[in-house]
Amino acid sequence: MRSLRRVTGLLLVSLVIGCGQEALPENEAETLSSRVDPATRGGWTLQNACGNAGTPPQIFSNTLMSPPALGMGGSAPANWNPESGRIRRGGIEYVSANGLRFDLITDRCTYIKEVKVGSRVVTPDFTEGYWYSATDASSQPADTSRYGYNLWIFFPYLGDGSTNQVTITVGRTFGSGVATYSFPMVQVDTVEASYASAPMGFSRAELWNMFGKALYEKFNRETNSTVITSTDGSMRRIYAYDPSSLQLSVTSNGVGFSFKFKTDINNWCDPTIRAYGTFKLKADFTGISVQWVTPPQASLDWPALCSAVQVIPILGLIPNLIYDIVESEAAGSMSSTIEDSIIDSLPETGSVQLFLDGSTTRTNELLVNLKLPAPSIKINVPYDAFDMTRSATLFPSGENLTLLASGLGVNDYIAGVTPQTTLYSGPSGVPRHGSTTWPNPQTLSRASNPVWNAQPIARLLARTSPTVLSTSTYHYTPGCTFKVNNMFGSASVRFGVNDTVTDAQRLRGIFGAAPGYSLRVVFLNDFSTTTANAASRCGGMTSGPVVASDVGVLANP
Repeated sequence: MRSLRRVTGLLLVSLVIGCGQEALPENEAETLSSRVDPATRGGWTLQNACGNAGTPPQIFSNTLMSPPALGMGGSAPANWNPESGRIRRGGIEYVSANGLRFDLITDRCTYIKEVKVGSRVVTPDFTEGYWYSATDASSQPADTSRYGYNLWIFFPYLGDGSTNQVTITVGRTFGSGVATYSFPMVQVDTVEASYASAPMGFSRAELWNMFGKALYEKFNRETNSTVITSTDGSMRRIYAYDPSSLQLSVTSNGVGFSFKFKTDINNWCDPTIRAYGTFKLKADFTGISVQWVTPPQASLDWPALCSAVQVIPILGLIPNLIYDIVESEAAGSMSSTIEDSIIDSLPETGSVQLFLDGSTTRTNELLVNLKLPAPSIKINVPYDAFDMTRSATLFPSGENLTLLASGLGVNDYIAGVTPQTTLYSGPSGVPRHGSTTWPNPQTLSRASNPVWNAQPIARLLARTSPTVLSTSTYHYTPGCTFKVNNMFGSASVRFGVNDTVTDAQRLRGIFGAAPGYSLRVVFLNDFSTTTANAASRCGGMTSGPVVASDVGVLANP
C-alpha cells in the first residue's frame, strides 16, 4: 500500500487527463503558469482585460476537495481509505495522502504566482516528489466577476507527523499585488474514523521482565522458598527457582514459557521440575483473561536412586503455581499487570472494558486492541532522542490526546548477557541496567543519562515545544492521555524516545536496529470533553533547558 500511495499523484494526473473535465492544460498561447507580471511583451503593451490591474487580487474561497475528510464525530464517508484521508481540527489539516486538490475561487485576471510547502517553493515541474498543477475549473461561479481554478499540490509521503505550512499565492494578471491562502498541514501515516481498532504492544523483553519479576516474588524473593497448596489440598514447599532457566518466546502461536525449580519430597528425593506452557490473552467487554494454547505442564528430573511413584501429587503443584504467575487477579501476575497497565491509564468511564477489542501475538510482541469512540491519526515515530532535525506535530490547544502505541522500536544488546544477544523494546521501554531488583532481567546499558533518567530506556516520549523558561515532557503508558495547551493558539509536540543521543545515533546507523514506533493519537475530546478532561494522565515533568553531557538536548536535570 505504501508504494501505491507514493505514486498516487501520477496516477491521479493520468485519471484527470483521461476524464477531460479536470485535464491538465494543453499547449496553448498562455497557460496559467505563464501569466506573469510584466505588462509588455515583444514591444507590445498588454492590457489587463478586467480593468483591475491597479488593485490586488482576491481569494474568495479555497475548498479542499481531496483527499476526502472524516465527518463530524469522526464518521467515515463511503469507501473510506485511512491511507488516503484527512481530518481537520482547529484549522489544522491532518493528511495521510501525498497530494491535495483545491477548488480555488478568485476574482478575474489572476494567476498562480507561487506555491510553497513549508519553506520549499513548489513548481509545475516534478522535483524530488514536489510539483503542482493548476487548471481552469470546467464549472465557473455564477458570479461573472469571479473565477475558479482546480489546483493539485503534490509532495513526498511523510508519515512521521511533520507539520508544514502550505501557502498558495495568486498574483494579478498584468498588474500588481498578491493574495495569499495558507494553512498548517500535518503529514500522518493514516487517518482513522471513530471506533477504529488500535493496538497497544507489549514486547517480549517486557513480558520476560514481567514473568521474571512475578516468579521472583512468588518464590519469596532472595529467600527463594515458599509453601503453596497443591490441587489435592496438600501443602508443599517449593524452592530453588533458577532465574537462568527462564525461557520465553512470543510468536503467532502465543506466549510460550518454561522455568525450573525444586520441591520438597520425603527421603531426600527432591526433583527438579520444569514447568512450561503457552497462552494467549482474551480482551473483550469482560476484561482481559488468559486462553491456554498449551495448558501448564511439567517434566521432572529425579535424583539417582529415587522413585518416580510420587509424580501425581507433585504435578498438582503446577496448575496452581502457574495460575498465580500468569492469570490470577492478584497483583503481580502477568494478566493483572497488563490489564492494570491498560485500565489504569485509559479514560475513567467506569466501563473501559467495553472498548477492549481482542488480542493477538506476533513475533516478539503481544498486542491488545482497543476501540475508542473518537477519531485518531497514526504517526510513525522514528527512533529520535530529540536529536533529529524534523518538525513537530501541531495540535489545537486544549486537545486531550490519548496515546496507543505498538511496534518494536529498537534492537540492542542485552546488558550483562554472555554470549551477546539482543532484545527488542516496545513503546513502554525496558529498564536501564542496574535499576532492577529481580535476577536475570533484560535491560539495556547506557554510559550517560538519557533524555529522562528516571524512565526506562527506549520508552516513547512526547515533548511540547520548549519555551525560554521551560519545557514539558510526557512518558508513555498504554492508553495514557495528556493535554496540550498554548495560550497563543496551536501547540507543537515532538514525539521521540528515551535514550541518549549517542546511542540513538548508533542504533539508527545499524540497518534495521531502530525502526521506531507506530503511535495512534486519539482526539479524546470528540468522545466527551468531560471524560477527556478527567482521563488518567501520562506521567510528565516540567524542567528548564538543560544541556545533556553528550550532545546539546533538553534533558532531565
